[in-house]
Amino acid sequence: MVRGLTRSVAAGVGAALLAAGAAACTGSSDPVSTQGALGTAPSASGEPQRGGDLQVLVAGTIATWDPQLMYVGPEAFFAQRTFARGLTAYGTGAHQRDVQADLATDTGTPSDGARTWSFTLRPGVKWQDGSPITCDDVRHGVARTFDRRTHVGGTNYASFLLDMPTQVTPEGLEKPVYSGPGDTAHRADFERAVSCKGSTITFRLRDAEPDFPHIVALPEFAPRKASTDTTSDKASYAVMSSGPYRLKDPWVVGKGGTFVRNEHWDPRTDPIRRAYPDEIRVMSGLGEQSVIQRLLNQQDDDAYAVSWVQASPTLRNQAGTGLQARLTFPYTGNVDYLAVNMRSKVMANPAVRKALALSTNRATYVTATGGEGAGTPTWSILSPTVDPQSVTPPPGTGVEGDPEGARRALQQAGVKLPVPLRVVYARSVLGDKAYAALAAGWERAGFDVQLTSVPAEKYYETIEKPTSVSSFDVFRGVWTPDWPSAGGVLPALFDSRINIDSSGPGQDVGYFSSPAVNALIDKADVTPDPRARAKVWQQADRTLRDEGGYIALSATKALYLHGSGVKSYEDHAVGGIVDLATVAVR
Repeated sequence: MVRGLTRSVAAGVGAALLAAGAAACTGSSDPVSTQGALGTAPSASGEPQRGGDLQVLVAGTIATWDPQLMYVGPEAFFAQRTFARGLTAYGTGAHQRDVQADLATDTGTPSDGARTWSFTLRPGVKWQDGSPITCDDVRHGVARTFDRRTHVGGTNYASFLLDMPTQVTPEGLEKPVYSGPGDTAHRADFERAVSCKGSTITFRLRDAEPDFPHIVALPEFAPRKASTDTTSDKASYAVMSSGPYRLKDPWVVGKGGTFVRNEHWDPRTDPIRRAYPDEIRVMSGLGEQSVIQRLLNQQDDDAYAVSWVQASPTLRNQAGTGLQARLTFPYTGNVDYLAVNMRSKVMANPAVRKALALSTNRATYVTATGGEGAGTPTWSILSPTVDPQSVTPPPGTGVEGDPEGARRALQQAGVKLPVPLRVVYARSVLGDKAYAALAAGWERAGFDVQLTSVPAEKYYETIEKPTSVSSFDVFRGVWTPDWPSAGGVLPALFDSRINIDSSGPGQDVGYFSSPAVNALIDKADVTPDPRARAKVWQQADRTLRDEGGYIALSATKALYLHGSGVKSYEDHAVGGIVDLATVAVR
């Protein structure tokens, strides 16, 4: 998350999915229990071999294959593992959460207190037409993200991080004056911020960003060959591959296409992708139920199929022994939580906030939202994809909460019972059940609960309104970080300096403001060592919880099904779907 900018700039960055929740960064757990290494799943016997054809079954249509237009998610991760390499990428197996060198020779060299980052391209990396991938190609890819006429779906970190002149729009938003590759008037500003010297590209940032190696792993920082730019309506599906696969024939919207081996990809320049299948056939335009049924029946080539369509958690209980081996239950990266309104008369009392947290029954919440196949009780807003220990209960804490203990604490603090509690959440069948279950525990503790549900499509705009501060005491929240670091979570949600202004709370919907937490955010920004920085983030998270800024509920999971002919299957902790870098059919 960008620090040091006004909220009007920073609010456009990050996966603020408070309304309905969607996987941006996701992870894995053992398919039988919630323990074990992230991303692992039982593999078929034998070592994976090159050869054979893999099918990918997709519900609905693919929006684009243009890296700069992709947001974080399954389609982007598919692209990054098959045809769209970046300066950095995430590892495989036990190193899934580790950012590693990809097109670059290393994960970047920082200077000026992590305000400047340099990356040198590997020798010998080529496009599918045999031409070399250059520093200018990387710079051109980044430049495209500034063109707001075409760049409407991807992430916008380059626009907010790079040290470039800005202007304030009539709407009061601050944005860069540079508007993309065609902007010759401000090109010099961009080229000062993103400079090339031989095969080395250097990024100059406004503020320190120790997570920048993670950020350049996002698809918006993928290289783009300028000669492939076109105004054609089909341009967003054209693929110029830098990875092990290229698109064989033009993509057919609503039907799909076939990816075959890229003859100019050299595995010696790629430490991450194994590229086992000879072909990857993507079939899009399918219905979700059709995909699941095909994977269950395994007719013809569907035995060699994978998908990122989520099946119902109930399938886990219905599955026999043979089917269990084809099911995986990865963490989605989402965390369901409660944002506490620090400006409400009720929640301004620390004793009330502590009692609410103490009386929260995470077990009933998880059961109501689908059971252990759909989530795991958690105490931290940092997903297991960020911090694997986040689902470990603190000492002396149970998953069912302690309503009676919470009531005693309220009485000892002199709080008059019952305590009025206005809670708002996004309406759904499971949401209604989950919040009714939570309310039962809170009422036993002495709260008088008033539940308000809002249609999911209107939820986020409802809770960001300035009037929400006087209407509700507790807000339902969901967050998915764009990269596996607390730096993609805590500042975005709880740094009041980049969220709260006269127009509202931004993503800090509870108006949480803590000098202690802000100081720890700043300390993390200037801590270069990743392990030391992680400890600072953990301290910031503990302080947040101690001050009652949020109550974590569940680290959510998905259920994926794959064909019995698929080998070395892994759901990736960051990509959130099957890892095309390591999957095989032989």
